Amino acid sequence: MPRRRIYDPLTELLAAVLLVVLVLVVNRWEFSLAVLVLGVLPAVLLSGRPRQIGLAIALVTGPLLVSSLLLHGLFFPEGRTVLADLGIARVTAEGLSFAALMGLRMGVFSGVLLTAAMTLDVPELLASMTHRGWNRKLVFVVGSAVGLIPHVALRGQRITRAQQARGLVVGRGPLSRFRALLTVLTPLVIGLLVDASERNRMLEARGFSSPGVRTSYLPDTDSPRQRLVRRCMVAAVAVFSTVWLVASP
Repeated sequence: MPRRRIYDPLTELLAAVLLVVLVLVVNRWEFSLAVLVLGVLPAVLLSGRPRQIGLAIALVTGPLLVSSLLLHGLFFPEGRTVLADLGIARVTAEGLSFAALMGLRMGVFSGVLLTAAMTLDVPELLASMTHRGWNRKLVFVVGSAVGLIPHVALRGQRITRAQQARGLVVGRGPLSRFRALLTVLTPLVIGLLVDASERNRMLEARGFSSPGVRTSYLPDTDSPRQRLVRRCMVAAVAVFSTVWLVASP
């Protein structure tokens, strides 16, 4: 069962963006891990779609983790503690530590944004933005992007099954899994780009971005209390970020 919506979609989307900002500002693995364990994981489990969201996070985060490991784990110029010398590349403890930190942060970013996007009610989000008088182009871009994200997991499942029907075998070794990930990731990204282009043309043909006064036939789920909460959230994050950056060495 989908979770019961408590806040307006704008409030939930802003909370996700501000959480990403806090992770960027604090830049400590303890804070990132706390956000992942105490924030992202419960949100995924309570979303009503844990398998779909988990698969989407894995498809997005997996290649980023591999690239971070290869880039920073093997080619980290500040590394001093050499664990393995491979000639042109060196595996260093500092490089692996930095790669783990970057991978953790990318996992938090993907988890927070994908969970928010895949649990948002897109019609309610667009209605709230329209009632607030947001720029039409911005409403168009946000609606297209958020509406496209929930299809990541389903498309990834279909591509995986299609590749397995063509003879794709995923072994237990990391190299085999990496090759299998590439065979799924390439058509997934191309398909998402094609879908985004088609969605853009369809919405343009229906006058979604045309000038003039827009009318929403959905009720406004926002409230003065939630608008006050959003302002307080932005102010609190701004003050905390400023104090943290000034106090940090």
